[in-house]
Amino acid sequence: MKSDSLVSPSATARFVVTLPPEPSKLADALRADIAARFSSLTDTTDAFRYLATLAKDRLVIMVPYIDTVGAQWALELFELTDAHERLLVLRDATQLRSCGLAGQRVADLATIHDYAPQGREDGESDETFHAKIVLADGVAAYVGSANLLRRSKGVNLECGMLVEGAAVRSIKVVVDAVISTFSGS
Repeated sequence: MKSDSLVSPSATARFVVTLPPEPSKLADALRADIAARFSSLTDTTDAFRYLATLAKDRLVIMVPYIDTVGAQWALELFELTDAHERLLVLRDATQLRSCGLAGQRVADLATIHDYAPQGREDGESDETFHAKIVLADGVAAYVGSANLLRRSKGVNLECGMLVEGAAVRSIKVVVDAVISTFSGS
């Protein structure tokens, strides 16, 4: 029997959120919604920690933006993981300079890549990235809206999916392709 499903039967996914702090209209709406009482929401920080502890070979964090709180967040993840390879991909790696000691410690613990593609012959390029991905060994990944920013950790409504199983292969293919674009990779 041919299946028309695009989702692997062995894939699992959990909805991951960062909720705004109290008082929050969203929190009030969730408390009022009977269906929300039966839903399980995974906190973004918990999902990231889970991925860090799961990774044994390679932990990749790919986000365009980072600030001091985000650098501390990344530092926590890189210190938590047993992964031998720790990669941080940023849209502009010079952002780490404004992140103080946490930024310096992240740079000491991880390989930092600057996603700054080469321009066309005229020196211009519209290519950049806005993806937010945390990948653990190609077996589990977060894909969502959270950057490594103070607002993403505890102020903004951020949403994403924590994916495990065969569906992660597609995410790994894209992350590996991004990493292959860096000189010396």
